Amino acid sequence: MVPTFGDPLSAFGLGDLVRDGAAGTSVGQLSPRLADHRGLIDLPALAVLFDHIGGFPFSRAQAGASTLQSRLAMSLLAGVAVTERLTGRADIRIDDGSYGVTSVDLRTAGGDLVMTGTARSVRVGRGKSDVDMDAVVAPDGPDDGYLPDPIDPALSGQEIVDAIAAGVLDPGPIIRLLGGGLEDGRFIVRTAEWMGNHFGTMHGGLIAAIVGQGISFAAQAHTAPGVGYQVTDMSVGFYRSPELGGEVVVDVEPVKVGRRIGSFDATMRTRDGLLLSKASADVIFR
Repeated sequence: MVPTFGDPLSAFGLGDLVRDGAAGTSVGQLSPRLADHRGLIDLPALAVLFDHIGGFPFSRAQAGASTLQSRLAMSLLAGVAVTERLTGRADIRIDDGSYGVTSVDLRTAGGDLVMTGTARSVRVGRGKSDVDMDAVVAPDGPDDGYLPDPIDPALSGQEIVDAIAAGVLDPGPIIRLLGGGLEDGRFIVRTAEWMGNHFGTMHGGLIAAIVGQGISFAAQAHTAPGVGYQVTDMSVGFYRSPELGGEVVVDVEPVKVGRRIGSFDATMRTRDGLLLSKASADVIFR
């Protein structure tokens, strides 16, 4: 059974925001509920922390202003343990009054750099909520959720994806958390109220996580038996916010898939075809 959460921060174990001049930090406590169908933490599970800290220092740099992020560019540098405690740091690299770019690094408790990239933001005229994100405290440690059973290494990637779609294989805790499933080769998510941010729109990190998970399944479908994969790079643009309580559809197209690396393009749309987000990603196979 999937636990009930009231917001993206509690669902993804985020908190401990601290601003230091033109920089900001936040903690993300990973746990089994963020693992995928392989029982692994991949790039999609880190997107919410990346987005959350990525926009923070820019949003606080101008009193009374509200900001939105328009694009994330993320690179995963190493595998991350399911129970790792990460610290994200964002530094403002440019702020012209209307637009800004922050660099973002995620590090393990031991200081190892595992993810890096940039977040582009824009100041808008929307009102701010009185929700105090600075007061949110990250969990002391991981939850005691489950990990899926190991997948038979004799199965091809397409067989794995087909078995998940048919309900034979576990889709993974993060898919259950997101309310997602596979339908005719597409990743479908029923959005929920807890996915909203303080504007009342969907948290950008959730959009990135959903699109990234669709890419993950597409990459899995291209693996030979016994071959693993990792989503290493993703750039995602936010065009419109999905309706909370509606459905979104992620379609993924392979650009080029080789033995060692594959490139994919993905779109997130409403059921009636309205474009919400678009992403490009690279995946390594090994």
